[in-house]
Amino acid sequence: MSPVVAQLSPAPPSQTFNPFGVDNPVLQRARNWARQAAERANGGLSRYRAEESMFGPASQSPFVENGDGSFTFRFLGGPPAAPPTIESVVTVNPDSANPMIRIDYNGPIQAQGADSPPRMDPVDPMPAPELPNISTW
Repeated sequence: MSPVVAQLSPAPPSQTFNPFGVDNPVLQRARNWARQAAERANGGLSRYRAEESMFGPASQSPFVENGDGSFTFRFLGGPPAAPPTIESVVTVNPDSANPMIRIDYNGPIQAQGADSPPRMDPVDPMPAPELPNISTW
């Protein structure tokens, strides 16, 4: 009897491989900060809820990657259980060395196809939330 040697072809690299698992934690952090900034600017969770895309997988949220490590989110929201009445545009840099949250627009829903809203000062300037110290976990 001679030994049998199997030749296995290596699996082709996956172009959709995500080393973070289900969702990219950097994008998820940025999305959460953007949503929380809109919630705070619009009176809190008892008065405002962002659209469903701002929950769940961050990769499915309405964002643009700006190329400098920041993300801009454009989403709708309004009173809980009511049709949306507010459009928010929030830019976030989730980098722990230089975190930033800026509300670029927070007002009535703009017509489809409108140019980007004018840049506005934040409605309620706030520092980025403190990042947890994972060494204490």
